[in-house]
Amino acid sequence: MSRIVQHRITTATDTIRAGLDDLLREVRIGLDAADQRHLLHRLYDPANGGTGLLPLLGEVLTAVGGAVRDWQPHHEATVEVLDEAAAYVADSAGQRINTARNLLTRPAERDWPTAERAYAKAPSTISEIGWIAKAAAERPFGSESTREFWLRKAALLDRIALADEHVDEPGDAAEAADRAARRLMDVDDAAVICDPRHYVRQQYALQATHQ
Repeated sequence: MSRIVQHRITTATDTIRAGLDDLLREVRIGLDAADQRHLLHRLYDPANGGTGLLPLLGEVLTAVGGAVRDWQPHHEATVEVLDEAAAYVADSAGQRINTARNLLTRPAERDWPTAERAYAKAPSTISEIGWIAKAAAERPFGSESTREFWLRKAALLDRIALADEHVDEPGDAAEAADRAARRLMDVDDAAVICDPRHYVRQQYALQATHQ
């Protein structure tokens, strides 16, 4: 019976190892800002008491401790150490990952681009209006718009609002720009802890840098 169980354990851990190797390759190839947050979110999601890979690993360690307690009840010290390891993985490490994910939406001051720098190489607003209208018309029925669509739309509306604000006529453009910016943050699963329109400029500048 033990050999069967050990075989299943080996198979499961080999599968996990293969998945982590694939994940490591993706990370080494390069992750943009949205991909970075998505990965951290998959590793640890504080919602619903904490889900993701790390909490699940913590549950495995806790279960191992329970098995030791049942089969070798005099190894209290071993159970205690395993419980501590589980708590560190699921709570301490998990909370730090969540903090890192939130901090990614708070760029350092030197990384916070002005509108002039963010849109220095942007196409004309007329060109972007045409691209967005074409992308919206060609989107298959029932499918979601791409992140590029939401980024370019949010950037366009931000630029229009900035032009209106420059002549002291913000009107509805600022509200539309803010809504589009928040939609982009929803797509990126970014915590709303910064000015949404500043976030758009940061992401637009980052995309222009990596193209």
